[in-house]
Amino acid sequence: MIAYISYADPPSMAAFTTSSTFSPPPSGGGGGTDDFNYDAAWYGNIQYLLNISAVGAFTCLLIFVFVKLRSDHRRMPGPTAIASKLLAAWHATGREIARHCGADAAQFLLIEGGSSALLLFLAFLALAVMLPLNIHAGKAPMADQFSKTTINHIEKGSPLLWIHFIFVVIVVVLVHYGISEIQERLKITRLRDGYGNPSGPVTNSSTIFTIMVQGVPKTLGFDKTPLVDYFQHKYPGKVYRVVVPMDLCALDDLATELVKVREDISKLVSRIESRGYLNEEEEDDNDSVNGWGLFERLRFLWRKAKDIWYRVVDQLGFSDEERLRKLQELRADLEMEMASYKEGRARGAGVAFVVFKDVFTANKAVQDLRNEKRRRYGRFFSVVELQLQRNQWKVERAPLATDIYWNHLGSTKFSLRLRRVLVNTCLLLMLLFCSSPLAVISAIQSAGRIINAEAMDHAQMWLNWVQGSSWLATIIFQFLPNVLIFVSMYIVIPSVLSYLSKFERHLTVSGEQRAALLKMVCFFLVNLILL
Repeated sequence: MIAYISYADPPSMAAFTTSSTFSPPPSGGGGGTDDFNYDAAWYGNIQYLLNISAVGAFTCLLIFVFVKLRSDHRRMPGPTAIASKLLAAWHATGREIARHCGADAAQFLLIEGGSSALLLFLAFLALAVMLPLNIHAGKAPMADQFSKTTINHIEKGSPLLWIHFIFVVIVVVLVHYGISEIQERLKITRLRDGYGNPSGPVTNSSTIFTIMVQGVPKTLGFDKTPLVDYFQHKYPGKVYRVVVPMDLCALDDLATELVKVREDISKLVSRIESRGYLNEEEEDDNDSVNGWGLFERLRFLWRKAKDIWYRVVDQLGFSDEERLRKLQELRADLEMEMASYKEGRARGAGVAFVVFKDVFTANKAVQDLRNEKRRRYGRFFSVVELQLQRNQWKVERAPLATDIYWNHLGSTKFSLRLRRVLVNTCLLLMLLFCSSPLAVISAIQSAGRIINAEAMDHAQMWLNWVQGSSWLATIIFQFLPNVLIFVSMYIVIPSVLSYLSKFERHLTVSGEQRAALLKMVCFFLVNLILL
């Protein structure tokens, strides 16, 4: 914010601010501050920053490698052992990494490897195409060597700017393709066992024999016989079991509302009983009003006013007794609905799980049902298929039971679409207005200057005085913007995006994680590339 104001001010004001509030920068030639060569300064130079970053990263890598090897082997292994260990880690497959280190490690390496490969490919394109274009085709006069490598070196109105536009379009297409590939490969770790590791085809899990059918009628919760007969006729002798869960989303909402109503009834009963006890005390104290002081008389008048208010509310039909009666009726209705779930008379969730006796039939059922839906144009459905709403089915391999949000089973398509529209709208607003903390600070500063420019000038003068008053304040204000950016970009924003993904009510945990990952990647790509 300080740097932005100093650049925006006139040159005379900038010189005054620099000379009056900040100490002069270190001189390269040993002279005074008037003949200081800012272009030859060692600090802020891109070569210096790259060298320092490379040395720091290499040092951290060496410390991690040697400390990790020493803790693993209790002694430092030789070069041959280190080379063999690195080669073994390089040739390890995702399933082997998941078996030894867990599925989260495999997912992390898959995301990091895919992101690194995508960024390296984009960097190669930028160095091979855009860097020579900016250096050799640019004609804008510039003294800074680093600026000559950017788009600023190309003159305004030049047709070469269209090459930059086409390059950005290519980058967007490649990034979308890369994200889609990473998301598809993450589905490998969707099937997990009880320890969180991926379930292979040889694992003893019922998930590999099960398919999930979404879009079945909710009336099958009463009687699933038509669906069972349909699959038995289509795959005779191959169906082990058909499970049609109840509308667990409505059950969860019903249980939450019932608990709330019971709590409200208990609070209301306590309030009515306490009010009756106070009325009895008032009747006992009516005879001794003459001996009271001022405070006791005020309390007595306050009780009388409350009693009159309760009587007026009672006459209007808004008394606590009337509210208690309505809450008790609501509790009775909710308990009757809860009893229908206990007796198995509730509506279904619109989802069915079909368990087959072998993996081959499960895979064949998924392919058959998907292909039949694609080839149904111009054909007729049978009466049974019309009753089962066959044209609305969405068939896929069933996720693991621990991966399913069971309380989300039964959510309507309209509510899910409405939630996703709201989330995407919120994400778009975040990308437009809150994608960069610096943009937010600049917007707040501009709004403050429009509202009260004099107060902003006083605040700027106070900040300059604080920065020049002591070395501790200078250090704090030097690193505080970086800390705020770090906290907002890597703690606040990912938490908000994760909460938005939870608000969408995905059916599975893995689907929610994929949605959160996609939102984070889109957010940071827009923040880094476009801004």
